[in-house]
Amino acid sequence: MMDLIGKLSGFVGKNLTYIVFLVVIWAYFMPGAFLWAVPHTVLLLGVIMFGMGMTLHAKDFKLILQRPKEVLIGCTAHYTIMPLLAYGLVLAFQMPPEMAVGMILLGSCPSGTASNVMGFLAKADVPLSVSITTCSTLLAPIMMPFIVWGLAGQWVEVSFFAMAMTVMKVILVPLVLGLIVHRVMGEKHVASLSKVLVLISAFGVLVIVGGVIAINGAKILEMGFFIILMVLIHNLGGFLIGYLVTGKLGLGKKQQHSVTLEVGMQNDALAISLVSVFFAPAVAIPAAVGAAIHQVTGSILAGVFARNMDKIEARNAEKQRETITVPAQH
Repeated sequence: MMDLIGKLSGFVGKNLTYIVFLVVIWAYFMPGAFLWAVPHTVLLLGVIMFGMGMTLHAKDFKLILQRPKEVLIGCTAHYTIMPLLAYGLVLAFQMPPEMAVGMILLGSCPSGTASNVMGFLAKADVPLSVSITTCSTLLAPIMMPFIVWGLAGQWVEVSFFAMAMTVMKVILVPLVLGLIVHRVMGEKHVASLSKVLVLISAFGVLVIVGGVIAINGAKILEMGFFIILMVLIHNLGGFLIGYLVTGKLGLGKKQQHSVTLEVGMQNDALAISLVSVFFAPAVAIPAAVGAAIHQVTGSILAGVFARNMDKIEARNAEKQRETITVPAQH
């Protein structure tokens, strides 16, 4: 049974990009298959965050203290570049209120666990990726309400306290519970459940996205190319600015790649969950579109970064060989 789960988990992990697109198409043409998930969006996100908590280790928190500069750069870049870029797009293209709030909400989210997977595929600094995701997630109950209140308050009334409490309930509480269960069960048992946790998290994200498409399918089709372009510019702009900023700050290549992926990829499921509590359904459209786009662009960029690291490693190996062979000629 566990072998089957392991194979299924591996398949989902490798093909999540394609599965997201299939779910989007399925939800559009057969919305009834996903409408059941809409009232349970917050619960589903809680399950995802519980799974994330169970996969965290004490070393993930220690790294925040051991390498504060790199983690601080990653979190600061994420919580400045993405919200301001979203706000700039909203003003430049004079988006209608629902789309404006949706873009800013998407830009205010912490980075998601998908960025850690992309960091692994990119041969980047995975422990740093996990630490930035953890830190940005822990900051979310303060940062998200503050950013949405500050940037989207002109379009919608935002209760800072109410949103902070909701984010805390759907993120911090299940995350801490996951950490406690991890501690009680022990590393060995949690490791055996890791494949199951991957499947549960993937299922949660897919049905959350499917629920948004089921409700807003007609409106998404109406917005069409425009909303896809806006989310794509936001995502790629985050990658580009994140890469340039981290390069200027002198991070190593692996660390630069990790932070770049952390900056550009958002926790789309969290944005969708908050919409179900505070906003009109259409506000979730940018996050739903982002859930598909981030998988595609993240996978492509991870491949580019991996090839770049291969070239760097090959050059370093060549230099080492030259260093060894030159003295031998004298």
